[in-house]
Formats: sequence, C-alpha cells, structure tokens
Amino acid sequence: MARLIQVGTRGGEVEWKQALKDVKADDVLLLEPGFYELEQGLNVADITIKGMGNNPEDTVIEGYFSLGGDCRFFNLENIAIRTKTNHNAFFIEQSADTYLTLRNAVIESGIDNTAAIAGNGKCTIELFSVKVLGASISLFKKSSFRLTMNDCFVDYPSDRYAAIGIQGKGTAIISNTTIKGNLSTYFDSNSEVDLNNSEVNTLLIHGQTWMNLLNTQITGKDDGSFYVSDESWINVVNCNFAGGVYFDKKARAIIQNSEMDRLIGCNEAKVTLSNTQINSHTDFQDDATCRATRTVFSGGKDFEYFLALNAQASLIGNDVILNPNKGTMAIQDDANVTLNVLTANQDSLEIECKRPENISILGIKWTPKTTDD
Repeated sequence: MARLIQVGTRGGEVEWKQALKDVKADDVLLLEPGFYELEQGLNVADITIKGMGNNPEDTVIEGYFSLGGDCRFFNLENIAIRTKTNHNAFFIEQSADTYLTLRNAVIESGIDNTAAIAGNGKCTIELFSVKVLGASISLFKKSSFRLTMNDCFVDYPSDRYAAIGIQGKGTAIISNTTIKGNLSTYFDSNSEVDLNNSEVNTLLIHGQTWMNLLNTQITGKDDGSFYVSDESWINVVNCNFAGGVYFDKKARAIIQNSEMDRLIGCNEAKVTLSNTQINSHTDFQDDATCRATRTVFSGGKDFEYFLALNAQASLIGNDVILNPNKGTMAIQDDANVTLNVLTANQDSLEIECKRPENISILGIKWTPKTTDD
C-alpha cells in the first residue's frame, strides 16, 4: 500500500535524506517548501514526489534522476528541478520500460549540452504545464517512446542543439506549447510528430517522419525555418510561417488554409496546396512537383521572381491568384506550368522561359521572354 510521507524540517516530518534512505515502491513523498539537494543524483523506482508549496519554485530539488530497468514509473508534481552539474535532469536508461509524468514543474539547467529529459529506453513521457529552461528534451536513437506535452514552455534557443530532438521510434503529441528553439527529427528517426495550437521557432524534419501541424505558428524567418527532407510526410492545416518553407529530397506535403512568406521545393519533393497564401517567393527546382488549388502566389520587394521553376519541375494550378507586385515569372529549362488563373493584381505577365510550349496559362494575358540555351 502506498505511504504518504511528509518530508521537511518541522516537527513530525521526516528529514529529506532519511526519507530517501527509507523510501519504498509506491511511496508518495510530500515535500514542504524549501531547498533539497541530491548531490549524487537518485536512481528512482516507482515513487511520487510532490511539492506542497503554492508554486513549483517554492520547492526546489538541486540534482538529477535516473530511471533504469527496475523503474515502472516516476511522478513529480509542483516542484522545480535545477541541475548545475554535467548531468541530464532525467535520464531514462536503455534498459528502462517506464512511465515518467511531470505536472506543474520547472526543469532548469545552466549547462548548454545537458538535457532536461534524455530518453534511451522504452518510455512513456507525460508533461503537463511544465517549463524547461536552458535544457533540451532529447529522445535518442535507441529509444522507443510516446511523448505527450500540453501547456508547456521550452526555452532553449541553442545554435548547436535542438530544444526537442527526436532520433528514435515513437509518437510525440505536443499541444498548446511554446518552443523557443528548434524541434528536430533526425536521419535515423522513425516517428510521428503532432504539433497542435503551438508556437516554435524552427522545425527541421528528417528521416521517416509523419508530421501533422494544426493551428501552429513557426516564427523563424530563414528560408529553412520549416525544413523537410528525406522520406517525411507532412500534413499542415491552418498554420502560419513567418519565413520560408523548404521541401527537399523525397518529402511529401499537403498544406491547407495556411500562410507563408516563401516556398521552395527541390529534388523529388511533391507538394499539394489548397487555400494557401505565399507572400514573397515560390521556387520549384529539379524534379519537384506542385498541385495548387485556390492558392495565392505573390511577389515580395526583395525578390526578382515571384514564381520560378527550373530543370524538370512542374506546377499545376486551378483557381489560383497571382499577385506579382512587379515581380517576374521564370520557367526555365524543361520545367512546365499549367495554370487556371482566377484573378491577378495586374493585367498581364512577362514570363522568362526557354520553351514557351511548356507553359499553359488561362485567365491572364502573358508574353514569353525567351532565354538562350
């Protein structure tokens, strides 16, 4: 039977080190507000630690935890964890098959290359109303995981490491969360990532990743602020991209009811657009293909071309809107375009092209400007 153990320094309470020495499976340690040290860390197994203060910062544990093969679960609630050594705050060993649940918690690190949570084994990780400051959430190559995050905040704008990094196999469902940094899946990842009603600086998607983006903002302004590569499949609904969206290699994407500043597709990428707005520049290269319906292609003042294709790229569009804003369209090499234009903000287009016969545009007058071979 679970025991409720009052931990603190007042009368009738168990002292912290003694409580750790005597702890048994299923125990619940209730910590009075204060400061608690774990100088050598703690290998935990089947216990719950709960802070009794009004806020998680009222009860601070300085140290780190390891979850090994003998740990079925570890719960932590209403507590702040601070690590000042070169240790991950929560380390899930390769031998583990465990649950880690954090509620209303703060994890803070001052070391750039440490993780708030480092997963190597089989793990179910649940984070509810958790702040991660100065550290990452990292799921490594050997991990088999299910990550659930809701109402969380991750502040790790590192140039070297991902704020949330996924290498292993599993599912990550992230909702109502702000990520100040990048979320990355890696070349050896085989995962599903669902990002809902959230905000993230940068998304870098590799490997075999299935990603669903819903009602989410990507705030980075670089060309590759949302970069998708390898054999990843992306489904985007009602999202906003402040910078560029870049599809590479064999990426596949369906984008609906969304807005972005720039769109680039290259290699063998395949993109489907519906009710989507591109504000500054669209570029398809190599063997990339795009099918667009009720999509707005606009030009920005920093770009010579509002729409450009080269090599064997192709674009098929129905009921599209063209807003060149004095920009030019370029259809080079053996690229081809078939468009049915619903409306445009100018009466005619001049198109730089090598083969005018590869261009079919209805709904606006256009004239070819032939380029040399």
